[in-house]
Amino acid sequence: MRNEKGNIFITCIIFIAIAVTIFIFIIAIFLSHVNSVLYNVKLDMYSMNKSAVLAVNKNIANIDYFSYNKKDYEKEFIKLLKQNYDLDDDLRNPEKLITSVEVKEYTIYESGKKDSYTNKRCDDRVIHTVLKIKVKPIILRSFFENIFTFTVHEDVNMNMMKT
Repeated sequence: MRNEKGNIFITCIIFIAIAVTIFIFIIAIFLSHVNSVLYNVKLDMYSMNKSAVLAVNKNIANIDYFSYNKKDYEKEFIKLLKQNYDLDDDLRNPEKLITSVEVKEYTIYESGKKDSYTNKRCDDRVIHTVLKIKVKPIILRSFFENIFTFTVHEDVNMNMMKT
C-alpha cells in the first residue's frame, strides 16, 4: 500500500515553494522599480535645485552676484517638487507612486562647513537637500506602508552653476 499522506505533504510543499518563489519574484521586480524611481528622484533633485537657483537669479549673469537666500531657493524648489510629482500643498498624493515627500533638510553650506548628512567638509558652496519619500507598495499596502520610506540626499555645487 502507498502512503497517501506522504504524497499530499510533498504536493503541499511544492505548491508552497511555487507560491513563495512567485512572491519573491514580485518583490524583486517592485524593488528594482523603486530603486529606479529613487535614482530618478535624485536626478530630479539636482535639476530642481539648479532651476531654483536660476529662477531666483534670473536676470543675473555672473555667479558672484547671485543671491544666496535659502528661503527663496527652498520656495522655488518646493514649487517645482509639487509640479514634478503632482503633489498637493502638504506634499502628498496617495494616488501616485510617490505618495508623500517631506523636506528634511534644505540648507546652503559655505565652503569648509561640515555636511550634516555625510559628515564631510564641503569644498565649495553647496545647496544641501535631504528628502524623505514614501513610495506606494504594490502588494500588502498596510504591511509595507512604513517600510517603503526612503531618504534621498543631494548636494548641488553652486560654483558649477553656469548661466
